[in-house]
Amino acid sequence: MATINATISVASTDLTSSPLALSKTMTMTKAGTNTGLEFTSGLVRRKLTAVTEIDLIPTGEQIYGTPQASDVTAGAAGKLYIKNTGSSSVDYIEIGLGDVGQANEINDNTSKITIGHLYGGDWMLIPYHGKADVGDVLAKPSTAEPTTLEFMLFFE
Repeated sequence: MATINATISVASTDLTSSPLALSKTMTMTKAGTNTGLEFTSGLVRRKLTAVTEIDLIPTGEQIYGTPQASDVTAGAAGKLYIKNTGSSSVDYIEIGLGDVGQANEINDNTSKITIGHLYGGDWMLIPYHGKADVGDVLAKPSTAEPTTLEFMLFFE
């Protein structure tokens, strides 16, 4: 199996009273094992040109090489990388979980939960298991100005 490592480094000389230097590495493995994740969607780029919420990764459907619902087992491990390739410090892409068009509330299984905003150059790496009860991964630009979102799913 493949060995996939993700590394993050955070450094600041003025965030705290002492300089901060933090570096962490994670090996992406299958749930409960030391075996590496073996599948990927490949790097996908989507150009967004409207202030419309889209299903970036719909659960239960196979798109861009993502797993089909029947392939996702309970407790399966995966990681999802998403990046706003733009450069704006004002415009962003809102990332959420749920169903397109649902309220942004945590009150039932049909609601949407906003994870956060990715401004130009921002990226994220989050756990992902692809079960239908979590909902889809959603993206919604704050502007109709063209911006590109890239993502890659690593999974069992």
